[in-house]
Amino acid sequence: AGVFSTMVFSFSQRKALSIIPHITGALSVIGSLSILYDILKDRSRKLHRPYYRILLGMSFFDVFASASLGMSTLPIPKGTEGVYGAMGTTRTCAAQGFFIQLMLVSPFYNLMLAWYYLLLGKNKPLSEEAIASKYEKYMHAFAMIPVLFAVMGLPLTLYNSADCEYR
Repeated sequence: AGVFSTMVFSFSQRKALSIIPHITGALSVIGSLSILYDILKDRSRKLHRPYYRILLGMSFFDVFASASLGMSTLPIPKGTEGVYGAMGTTRTCAAQGFFIQLMLVSPFYNLMLAWYYLLLGKNKPLSEEAIASKYEKYMHAFAMIPVLFAVMGLPLTLYNSADCEYR
């Protein structure tokens, strides 16, 4: 029995679990796109600061993650038992899984923002220029670790099933 098993959720509950992410996912995409727009419309000023470059990376990956989560059950293969709104194929399901895995980039970037603020203000504060020259490349590299894991999951076909069980 999968997550959307008929024994666990009623039809109305499965329908709600399928539809609600369309709304929340769309709102999240809009929010992330608005952050990207805000940064890029004033890029000549904002992209000179590490803070905005880190936020840009986080928001960029958030768009993909939010869109993938917003698809909800649509990419799940059509005919999957107990799944309301399944219209996809194994490939659309794998693509959704890949982009949902990329969602982990966002908390990694969030951690880098925390590190950025720690470097700015704790003990011996560093200037933004010092952070940019000494640490920023490592911040972006660290935030990209989930991309490596997402790509590694593709040849291993780890994204082809959302069939989990409640125990």
